[in-house]
Amino acid sequence: MYVVTFLEITDVPVKEFLGRVVGSGWKDTFSPNHLLKIFFPVLMTVAPPMSLKLVLDIIRTTTRTLRLERDNLNLEVDFLRSQLNPHFLFNTLNNIYSLSIRNDALASDLIMHLSEMMRYTLYDSNTEMVPLHLEAEFLKNYVELESVRYGKNASIHFDCDTEKMGSYQIAPLLMFPFVENAFKYSHSTTADRCWIHASMDVSDNQLRFEISNSKGELPEGKKVSGGIGLTNTRKRLILLYPDQHILFIENNPEYYKVVLTLKLN
Repeated sequence: MYVVTFLEITDVPVKEFLGRVVGSGWKDTFSPNHLLKIFFPVLMTVAPPMSLKLVLDIIRTTTRTLRLERDNLNLEVDFLRSQLNPHFLFNTLNNIYSLSIRNDALASDLIMHLSEMMRYTLYDSNTEMVPLHLEAEFLKNYVELESVRYGKNASIHFDCDTEKMGSYQIAPLLMFPFVENAFKYSHSTTADRCWIHASMDVSDNQLRFEISNSKGELPEGKKVSGGIGLTNTRKRLILLYPDQHILFIENNPEYYKVVLTLKLN
């Protein structure tokens, strides 16, 4: 292995260097001026490759970190899709079965809503971005199916005009946890006091999603299990829409409210 010394770099022969030491003494040889003459050539030779290596290491580390974050993000979305099926199918199929026994025409509508939802989760949402109108239709179908469980005494509304959404794109299942949580926690109120109000609107390249639900005290010993949760949803928003979203959450004893403002591309 060949080692480059500072004497070779500065083209100073060893004999000349030693002669300078003998003739001038150590004081002149290691004087600041002489050391600076040696230091700068060495620095100019060593600094470029070291700087390049440092930059490459930073790029590799940053790329690896972003890749891990994106992989974790994809795993969370996959988990959300898998959680939707067993949790949601059981209640929906029970409702359809009950309606079919009574020959209720609503059963066919529920089957249509369920079919559209399953197609979205299985096929349409398997990309990084999806058409906004498909995401809105998915949420509307979910609200329609869940509303059957609550009955006519509950006040449940979802205002959304999909025709205004044009060709905008959005990350799949981004707002679903908010809708899912609204239905879960509104169960703690009695049927005649239960309400869920949601809306989605697009204006000037900006999406505004709002949902609020009634709350009440849960019976002793009863717990409400959550899905992907607000923590992971916040993380998705930070990773996918940095400096392009505002998430407002209001939680008080009477109701729970979420307002998401999102800049669309």
